[in-house]
Amino acid sequence: MKPFPLFGSGVVGKSMVVTRQRRVNAYYEPRPDGDKSKVVIYGTPGLVLSMVVGSPLSTPVRGILGPTNSSLYVVTYNQFQSLSAPSVAGGNAVVGASGTIGSITGQVSMAANPSVSQILIVDGSSGYVFNTSTQVLSALSSATALWFTAGSKTCTNVGGYFVTENAGTGQFAVSNINDATTGYALSIATAAAYPDILVAVDQLMGNLILFGQQHLEFWQPVGSTPPSQPFQLIQSSPLKWGLAAVFSRGHIDNALVALLQSEAGTRRVCRIDGYTITPISEEIDYIINQNGFYYSDAVALTYQRDKHPFYQITFPTMGRSFLFDLSTNIPCETQTGLSIGPYVRHQGNLSAYYNGDTLITDYESGNVYRMDDNTFTDNGTAILREIITKHALKGFNRFRVPQLYLDMETGVGTSSGQGLNPQVSLECSKDNGRTWLQARLVPLGATGQFVTRVNFRRFGMSRVFTWRIRMTDPVKFVITDGAIQTKGRPETK
Repeated sequence: MKPFPLFGSGVVGKSMVVTRQRRVNAYYEPRPDGDKSKVVIYGTPGLVLSMVVGSPLSTPVRGILGPTNSSLYVVTYNQFQSLSAPSVAGGNAVVGASGTIGSITGQVSMAANPSVSQILIVDGSSGYVFNTSTQVLSALSSATALWFTAGSKTCTNVGGYFVTENAGTGQFAVSNINDATTGYALSIATAAAYPDILVAVDQLMGNLILFGQQHLEFWQPVGSTPPSQPFQLIQSSPLKWGLAAVFSRGHIDNALVALLQSEAGTRRVCRIDGYTITPISEEIDYIINQNGFYYSDAVALTYQRDKHPFYQITFPTMGRSFLFDLSTNIPCETQTGLSIGPYVRHQGNLSAYYNGDTLITDYESGNVYRMDDNTFTDNGTAILREIITKHALKGFNRFRVPQLYLDMETGVGTSSGQGLNPQVSLECSKDNGRTWLQARLVPLGATGQFVTRVNFRRFGMSRVFTWRIRMTDPVKFVITDGAIQTKGRPETK
């Protein structure tokens, strides 16, 4: 036997003959010292229930904001609430203050000023301001908040100024500094680079980002105060990338990631660093651009595990989630449950930083979770781990594979119940992954059985071999490398 490059970074897209690779709920970690392998595979973290929020409690969170380590705000149904953690993990969140908004469905956007004296909420129809000192939520008044126009879907705060887009126009509006309840009608400006409709506003590294349907541009604070315009276009910053999904934006690793649309109409998941835009995965982009793939309702969440900043984008209509590791730019799919037929999405929907950790909201209920590397279920629901390997060839000649060995972390069985004697499943394909032979199960080792070897034998002869590895037991999933024994003609150089 000898080590064989079974694992690559590809994703099945245009043709299974090119690559059949797929990763579900698993990510790669490069190992600079190359101890056992230069790259190892880990399972994604599970979800642990942190708190339950909302009124009623079965209502999913529409928006979540953690502007400081100790403050948390959510919108569920028609309720805005300021929250603190329950005394017992997984219990009902403690509601400090609440108020009613005029809508009951759809995503909302929230932003805080630097002093967190105010929280601005927009829901696509109206605007609201929560005063953190008086603990009162009030609707924006047209008599005093002359800067605000109803219909905004997004808001942000840059240098103390609240900013929203004016729906259906190329304009954006700016409040007085540190006060969303007042402003001037003259503090409205128009995206300067192209005639376009603005669909979102955001911020990055102290600059204001205006997202249009067909372009984006950066504006910087210039020291003016309303009624003068506090921001000015940064020359040469506009780029012909439109925003394809308003709530696909996610901040992580000093960058902003979103589903953008090129000048030619191609939708791509891109990372924005400063004024530089970098598409992350052409193979995932190919999937997103197929006819019938509904993309405009995409939502994003972000979190970080040690050195891995993750951006997860979910397409609710399509029921499919993709996870991008921004440290490697190698994507995988992520899902909750054991479906191996129709695609299913991951349970997570939105995220916010709070109390030293990232909180993940549930798309179906008021559950709020945290990620945990030592939890191997999504709040009790099984997680499927799946890796489909690269195609194994020997110069396109027929060859035989008597044995395949996976170097995995073994002896990780649970103390009782599911996973007491965990199993790894392996299927072989001899037609580039179009069809699969019967699955074989091999023990991963009960607790303490550390010398268990994950061996599979007698795969017969073919010109190409592809393998699908699966595990559904709630135990640790780690693959360091793989090796195969081959017989047949030597590989053609």
